[in-house]
Amino acid sequence: MFGSKRLRVVLQMYYDNAIEVANLSKVYKIYSNPKDRLKQFIFGGDKNYYTEFWALRNVTFNVEKGKTVGIIGKNGSGKSTLLQIITQTLQSSEGKLKVEGRISALLELGSGFNPEYTGRENVYMNGSIMGLSEKEIKAKMSEIEEFAEIGEFIDQPVKLYSSGMFVRLAFACAINVDPDILIVDEALAVGDMQFQLKCIDKMKQFKEEGKTILFVSHDTYSIKNFCDEVIWLKDGQVFKQGDVLSITNEYEEFMKSKVYKPISTTAREDLQPKEAENDSELNKPRNEVLSIDGIRLTDKEGVEKKEFQLKEDLIVNIDYTVYKSIGKIVAGIAIIDQQDQYICGINTKLDNYLLDSKPGKHTLKCRYKDILLLPGIFSVDIGFFENSGMVRLDYKSKYAFFRMLSAEYIAEGVTYLEHEWTYEEEY
Repeated sequence: MFGSKRLRVVLQMYYDNAIEVANLSKVYKIYSNPKDRLKQFIFGGDKNYYTEFWALRNVTFNVEKGKTVGIIGKNGSGKSTLLQIITQTLQSSEGKLKVEGRISALLELGSGFNPEYTGRENVYMNGSIMGLSEKEIKAKMSEIEEFAEIGEFIDQPVKLYSSGMFVRLAFACAINVDPDILIVDEALAVGDMQFQLKCIDKMKQFKEEGKTILFVSHDTYSIKNFCDEVIWLKDGQVFKQGDVLSITNEYEEFMKSKVYKPISTTAREDLQPKEAENDSELNKPRNEVLSIDGIRLTDKEGVEKKEFQLKEDLIVNIDYTVYKSIGKIVAGIAIIDQQDQYICGINTKLDNYLLDSKPGKHTLKCRYKDILLLPGIFSVDIGFFENSGMVRLDYKSKYAFFRMLSAEYIAEGVTYLEHEWTYEEEY
């Protein structure tokens, strides 16, 4: 017979799941006006004065220990609600949840922080909530201060913090309490690039140590490069779970079908390179590490041009400057048609052609051989990323435009496919 301690050890060997979610649901009661809430309290036995909104419904999945699982889904799909239930800051309406190990979570900015407390006091409070003793928290305080890099502000009320300082301290707390499970929900989108790179390095270290990570992001490129599996939430339910590449590709197509933003052909007739047309964070230059200086489209003879013939070579020349070395970097190019649909997106990591981030000015060339795009106007996106693909170093959207021409009418659509006709006569 096994002793009780030995039995627990044996069971632990065969228990491979860090998180088990079974038929989890969360419903909210929506009242059209405050009076209905009072009516429900008084007369609720006979009539409902509210409508039900199911943020989650019958969600079931398991996360194996040591796996990094991405969670994707459009806004309102239930991602944040699910994470709050897993971290037990929110109660489910139905279903079961089982978690093996200590969870550390970095959810929306500043969640769990008391704005009236100092940074140091919030560290102690968060550590206590996670079950650490005052002695354990005190032993880790120097690591937290060093990682956060907010100096004397650690002893100031967090209500005085900038968003960058908030996320620095929150992430420093989350990763320095030796969790078994780390949950990150889009929080790394805030803060300067140097700190993002530092956080990514720490997350990579966690992954190498065999810790479990739940990573929520709208950036499918990051999901593809960092996660072992992916869960796609749709309308509060698990729509798909499993292979990262196939599911994220399908998700991207789904999201594109929901947002149609055609490129104006009349506004692009000059085909001049332009900066991004909006001021989104994606397109703002981040020049602490690297900046894109320009792009030139040339033929195989090096002649710069804006119009190309079918089956002609097209060479994209990217001029960029590296200010600080961070090891390997990734460059990517996307060609987009007039309906804002990706025709082809490639990057140096997929092609096993990683670049060294040696400081100085550089030119990267990508040659598209015998390009088979049919007549039309196309735009070019350019991006540089750190090695994992989770931090954009610089990104230029619709940075250049070119027109494809054809001397003769040979096909319709977007691209020409080589083909051969055969004919067999039946006797």
